[in-house]
This record gives sequence, C-alpha cells and structure tokens, in this order.
Amino acid sequence: GAEFGIDGSNPHERIEQFKSLSNEGIAIFLEAINKKIQGSDDSLMNHKRAVRIGETETLNPADRYDVFTRMVEHIKMASPGTNPARAGDTLALGVVLLHPFHDGNGRTARLLGLMFRDEYDGNDYADDYAVVTEARDIARQRGGWRINGYAPNFPEGFNQSDPEQVASYLEGLLADEKPNSYTSCFGQSSLKTE
Repeated sequence: GAEFGIDGSNPHERIEQFKSLSNEGIAIFLEAINKKIQGSDDSLMNHKRAVRIGETETLNPADRYDVFTRMVEHIKMASPGTNPARAGDTLALGVVLLHPFHDGNGRTARLLGLMFRDEYDGNDYADDYAVVTEARDIARQRGGWRINGYAPNFPEGFNQSDPEQVASYLEGLLADEKPNSYTSCFGQSSLKTE
C-alpha cells in the first residue's frame, strides 16, 4: 500500500490515508493488490459477466461501480470512532460481493482485512501475509486446510445480484454493530474502537 500513500504506522493512520484516495485511486489500489497476489502484470478485472458462486449469482458488472462508489463514500464518511478493522472488513466484503476479478477476490479481500488491523504491523506479518494470500487450491494440496475467508451472513430472502440490497448491506456494516453480520479469518470486528 505504500506506493498509494497507505503506509501509516497503525490502522487509524492507514484508514485515514485510504480515505484520502479518490474513488479511481481506490479502484486502482484494489487492482494493484489483486495483480500482486496473482503475480500478474496484466489486469484480471472481469468486466464481461456476473459470476456464479455455487447457485448464487453475483452483481451484474454494469451495477458494480455504483455499489463500489456508495461503499467507498460510506467508508470515507464513517464517524471518527469507527474501528479501522470494521472499515477494512467492509471493504473486504465489498470485494467479495462485487467479485470484480477473474481470480483472487478472496485473497484480495483477506489482505485488505489484514491491512487495517494491528497484526499488519506485527512481527508475524510475513507469516500472516503468506496465509491470507495463499490460493485455495494450494492450501488444499498442502493437506486440505481451508482458509476461512470473508462470508456475509445475509437475512433470509437476500438477493445477492440486487445492487440496492448489496449496497444497503455494506452501508449497514458501518452504521450498526450488527452481530453475526459476517465471518472472516479475523472474526467480526466491533464497529467502534475500544
């Protein structure tokens, strides 16, 4: 993140630096993270079709930018006491729900979640980075260990391909504590800093 000016010494500094980026800058930042974890110089953006995950269809590409813009604006407008980890989790869940890349959406999300936590500055960062960016197939080849990624817990009847429902879900994560709204490899962070 340092090449984008996100090099703060703690999560609060990093989220404030993130908020100073333009929407286009944030989109480029997300794409750069995805390219890095993929080891690719080429863009892996998926502009052509909605993705099916199991039986669930994700957002139509034509709706992604509006949902992305709303999510980013809510992160930027979050109250000063908002936990940076919750803002990072909201961004990570946005990547999962927008599913903008052909591959590596989960790894991109997990790295974003790590970036806005204290562990990002810890002595174990190299190990943490290796775990959150490891591809699912490689983890399985190592013995079947499954990485717990970001997974939203939607209310019954939620339509994951409806842009209004997806945007409202993401916005709600920054408005209310909402226990059990999602799971992640880090657990659900509290809305406010302690």
